[in-house]
Amino acid sequence: MARKCAVRLLGGFQVVVNGQPVPAQEWRHRRGADLVKLLALAPQHRLHRDQVMEHLWPELGADPAAANLRKAVHYARRALGVMNAIATGAGMLELWPEGELQVDAEEFERESSRALADESGYELALRLFAGDLLPEDRYAEWTEPHRTRLQQRNLQLLRATGRWEEVLAVDRADEAACRALMHAHLEKGNRHDAIREFQRLREVLRVDLGVAPEASTVALFEQAVATQGAEPASASERAQAVLARGLMQWNERDLVAAQESAEHARALSIEHRLDRELGEASALLGMVAMARGRWPDVFRQDFTQAIELPNEQASFVFEAHLCLAEATLAGGDSRATGKLARGLLDRAVEVHSPQGEALMCQFIGEAEFFAGHLDSSHDWLTRAAGLYVQDSGSGLAFTLLRMAEVAAAGTGRSRPASRLAEAWRIAAQSPLSAHLKVRALEVMVKTAEDSKRREAILAEAEAQMARPKEICRPCSIGLAVAASIACSQAGELARARFWLGHAERLAGMWSGGPWQAAVWEARAALRTAEGDGVQAHALLREAADLFAQSGRPLDEGRCRAAIPQ
Repeated sequence: MARKCAVRLLGGFQVVVNGQPVPAQEWRHRRGADLVKLLALAPQHRLHRDQVMEHLWPELGADPAAANLRKAVHYARRALGVMNAIATGAGMLELWPEGELQVDAEEFERESSRALADESGYELALRLFAGDLLPEDRYAEWTEPHRTRLQQRNLQLLRATGRWEEVLAVDRADEAACRALMHAHLEKGNRHDAIREFQRLREVLRVDLGVAPEASTVALFEQAVATQGAEPASASERAQAVLARGLMQWNERDLVAAQESAEHARALSIEHRLDRELGEASALLGMVAMARGRWPDVFRQDFTQAIELPNEQASFVFEAHLCLAEATLAGGDSRATGKLARGLLDRAVEVHSPQGEALMCQFIGEAEFFAGHLDSSHDWLTRAAGLYVQDSGSGLAFTLLRMAEVAAAGTGRSRPASRLAEAWRIAAQSPLSAHLKVRALEVMVKTAEDSKRREAILAEAEAQMARPKEICRPCSIGLAVAASIACSQAGELARARFWLGHAERLAGMWSGGPWQAAVWEARAALRTAEGDGVQAHALLREAADLFAQSGRPLDEGRCRAAIPQ
């Protein structure tokens, strides 16, 4: 038996036997590498064979899983160079039982536990963390608990040593780190640096609809704004302080106080021509109205007032309502939103507001799409796009994305590729980037022309999902459904389950309706890939019925067409 085996799992997989790295080509058979990784992470590096099969091949029956296990043992032994590298007996498998085995993740956990208990030796432990666990296996379910545990342990060490910038590099939304840096800036008299740190945090948090900093963070920001320095707080800083408190009140579901703060911020913004703050105040008012079931009334009032404002200000008000309107359209109330838009269109034309006219044409076109009226949808969206050309903001991006979906659904009049490229360009620069990017990726997955293109899009989507504070989580449900279905159809079952799990968690935000139906459809695609046609057809019937109840004939028809007659 060879004397020593070192397994590296942090930052990437590598094995060194007696000081000699095992060449990467020796792991060309993935099953052998997966077995070594799994056993390296297991307690005492031992697992029962049934546990190994359940972790690595959960979708397979007993006989094919057992065949895979035999091959995995063979490939692992061959790569490691000795027969006893994987011991088998009494139903158990053990890695490197007769020599010295060193696993970097295990060593990191041991040293970090010692450092945190002794409150010393942090440097050694931090040096041992070479990166996230097995980044190449991020979608393997059996790695996730270990990866999360190790990430949290690394964050504990960084917090214990006061490395707040490094904490924020790992978790940009860590409010304790933000507050520590704000305190440090204020102690040095750097009021503006403290304000900028808060603004950075708000920018991170605002991508999740309605997420606000904690009360203690807001109080610290208010202290920074109120601090007497060389110059008084600007109108923008005062409006931001009011908005931050309003969002905090929204999170606490104090709707009365949140509305009062939003109205105060809105008045400040109009008085001082603060376009961005005006948009955020409108968004907060819209969220309060949505919670009270009064969003159409508030939107009608905001829209009527906004079309009388200068274009720069009006665009921020319109963008503030875009995501709320899109959520209403996609959430099953497209007919009511279309009716509202038709009622407001004439007013926008009357006051010569191309922006307002474009927005109403967009909403009508989207409502027509969901109703299955593709020709009408194409015409309305084309009119919106023509008006938006004068103002290529987020509204144009949403319109182009929907036009690509209309084209894919069968009109053949649009050029999805060129429209998607333009929508992606706008999304990268838009204040609504966090919402638009996931929508764009969703449509790209649905309309990809070949498997190579779809794989590139999925890789980009996964990179975006790895930065959760830069995307809107609720908006990502459509991407998760589309990606799960695409992965199921490609036979990538572990990847499909990852995306499906994400969609299922988000679907809990809605009771019934089209998003629940979409998740049923994604489940059906996975069952089909697993070979369970009976269950898949039952799930498709559930999805079709829900789509029908939600007024989605195109989606209903697609699901029914997939059920054998």
